Amino acid sequence: MIKYAQANNNRILFEFTNNKLNKNIVLTMKKRKSLLKKKSLIRRIIQDIKVFINKLNIFDYLIIFLLLFVLIFFIHNRLQRRVVWTNVRVAVENVDWWYGSGTPPRYWYGNNLLAGAQAKDAFGQTVAEVVDIDNYDQGGPYRMIYVDLKLRVDFDKNKNQYLYEFKPLTVGSSLIINFPENQLRGIIINTGEQEIDYFYKTIKVVKRGLLNSTADTILAGDQAYDTNGNLIAEILEIKKETHTFYTYSDIRGEMIKTYNPDYRDLTMLVKIKSFSSLDRDFYINNTVLKLGSTIWLQFKDYAIEDATIVEIID
Repeated sequence: MIKYAQANNNRILFEFTNNKLNKNIVLTMKKRKSLLKKKSLIRRIIQDIKVFINKLNIFDYLIIFLLLFVLIFFIHNRLQRRVVWTNVRVAVENVDWWYGSGTPPRYWYGNNLLAGAQAKDAFGQTVAEVVDIDNYDQGGPYRMIYVDLKLRVDFDKNKNQYLYEFKPLTVGSSLIINFPENQLRGIIINTGEQEIDYFYKTIKVVKRGLLNSTADTILAGDQAYDTNGNLIAEILEIKKETHTFYTYSDIRGEMIKTYNPDYRDLTMLVKIKSFSSLDRDFYINNTVLKLGSTIWLQFKDYAIEDATIVEIID
């Protein structure tokens, strides 16, 4: 009985070992077949490449060379750039030729464009943010609008130049950015960290021939503000006189001084918001502060147009 059990166990052990060996053999054969298939596939690919190369002519080689050159050039240029943030100041203008290129924007333009507004790309990344807006009355329906932006740009270290949407970001170039409710279109007037330094100057101006009804509304202490509440002009002193002019007299045969009581001549001291550029001072509407220059002053209830600067106090 004991011998029978031992013989049975030996038989079971032999069958188990034999099955395991068979499985190993089958697995090894499958691996070899898979390896042979891969080698066969590689061999076919190599043969196809050789056939393809044999069919190429000199023009095909030239095209392949040009494509490789362009690819390498593009990769090289891309590696020379890095993403940075920079500051830009934009003067809003109508840049479409059919709308009147260079004309100032209308009053409704800046209604929804506010500081903090962000523009995003197709991947949801912020590419532009409004930092500040200077919005000035230009008379009639027109405004003068400057927008300070932070832009996400590429910096090309070889050219030492900023690029926005593959276009150089330089003073004088146009810029278009699509915000959720506004499209910003204008001309770049300043880039980098440099900010415009504003200050106040006092000037004396003369405005002749104003109707009495208009002259009566103009008072010392009147002030003008931009949309951010910043003071841009204030009348410090004002002197009103009956309008005078010279006309030729047929009776006397000479020029005589004539008075017109329906009109007034105004002499005013005005404090205005200014900035310097190119060794000259400018009013915020870009009027050069020089003797003899004419300046437009837009107040809330009236406008003083073409007033002549006769003295620059400080």
